[in-house]
Amino acid sequence: MAIFRPEGTTSSGNSFYGNCEIALINFEDKSSEFEWADIYIDVEIKQKGSDYSKQLRITGNIDKDSNGKITGGSALKRIYNFFDIIGEKAGLTVDGKWENEEGEEIFDIAKYLNQKHAMNVIPGTEPEYPYLAYIYKEKPKQPGAKVYSRVFYRIQNNDAQGVKKLDDDVSWFRSKGFLKEATENDIKTPEKSVEMSQSGIGNL
Repeated sequence: MAIFRPEGTTSSGNSFYGNCEIALINFEDKSSEFEWADIYIDVEIKQKGSDYSKQLRITGNIDKDSNGKITGGSALKRIYNFFDIIGEKAGLTVDGKWENEEGEEIFDIAKYLNQKHAMNVIPGTEPEYPYLAYIYKEKPKQPGAKVYSRVFYRIQNNDAQGVKKLDDDVSWFRSKGFLKEATENDIKTPEKSVEMSQSGIGNL
């Protein structure tokens, strides 16, 4: 069966925030753990200059017709945008099954992505950092609450064009209020480990 893609989806330094160079080191599919998520993929990233990994999260629902066939949805746009950047041609069929570009079913999407795209980081060595991600401190929902670091899910290639595209993406999401960044007044408590927020940009 053919892969379904909705129309319109074709496509530095040691600072720990802003546009940062990253490598992808592990993929995990958690969709079975959350009833509300048709797609829930955690991508563990290594950030240049940091000893700690961070999580980039791609989640959301898929739109379906009365027969349960996929018709589109924001989650598809997010995962296909991510796949386009890393050069992956796999996708979902209208029946909700993962397939590679040859039409072969993928029974474990996380294992498949790890085999093709996860960077093998040897302890004591520096890997290549082929991608850019925007890392920021998210504004807390309640005044005085803890501030968390987040990884914006729309990564880009680590080149001059990628920098401009990432800047444009961040500016657009920020202008629409989907990317809410903490101010100096918000930053009053220690940060916890990084994870992708489902508020705001997770609903696009």
